Amino acid sequence: MRKRVLLVVVAIALLVPATLAGIWLWGQAVAPAAAQTSEATSDHSPAQTITVLGQGSAFASPDIARVSVGVETSGETISEAVTENEVMMNAILAALAATGIADKDIQTMNYSIQLDRYPEPMPRVESSGEPQPVYRVSNMVNVTIRDLEAVGDVLDAVIEAGANNIWGVTFALEDKTEAQAEARAVAVEDALARATALAELNGVALGPVMAISEVIGGGMAPMAIQVERAAAGGSAISPGELELGYQVQVTYFIEP
Repeated sequence: MRKRVLLVVVAIALLVPATLAGIWLWGQAVAPAAAQTSEATSDHSPAQTITVLGQGSAFASPDIARVSVGVETSGETISEAVTENEVMMNAILAALAATGIADKDIQTMNYSIQLDRYPEPMPRVESSGEPQPVYRVSNMVNVTIRDLEAVGDVLDAVIEAGANNIWGVTFALEDKTEAQAEARAVAVEDALARATALAELNGVALGPVMAISEVIGGGMAPMAIQVERAAAGGSAISPGELELGYQVQVTYFIEP
């Protein structure tokens, strides 16, 4: 019994060093990879960098149009102005439905009632000698038109129905994913070309990327439509082509 215990103790004593040796060998195999990574990073100084702004763009044909349509009415009382506005807006909504615009593509963007004490032209003067107040009611809706060939017809229909405010006819892509990806790739290539040129001009070698971020820019400006011009001879609308821009700011290390 005593011999058996002694043999077990000896076996454990031999096993522990072997296990520790295995762990040490595994650590030696892993350590060089970690050392190489930290060494590659430490070779470059954050104080020695080149920062550029890369720009890219992609062109695509729009597939939807958006326009703000509305009506403004006035009256000597709120109820008078509101009633007239409601009648005209209902006519406009009916005209939109007749041209195939779905309810989901019509959204109210503004409804306001304003007291105008000194409107132009000057109103009738009461016996008190003070100008008679006028109430103005404005109701605007955003309309999404999915058939670009019908944009002119839609505008003509709402004008005929009584719309006296039309603004912001714009064309867009319902899904910008593909075009944005193309513009992004061009912007990254442009950033690399700019950084390479700067490095060559300064006699240094361009290193790896230190940081990269996208720059959020503004959208396209809306195009105004003159109601009088459209009512005179029909609305000739051309969607043209969209240019989607993309910008990235990239910081590169300078090789030591």
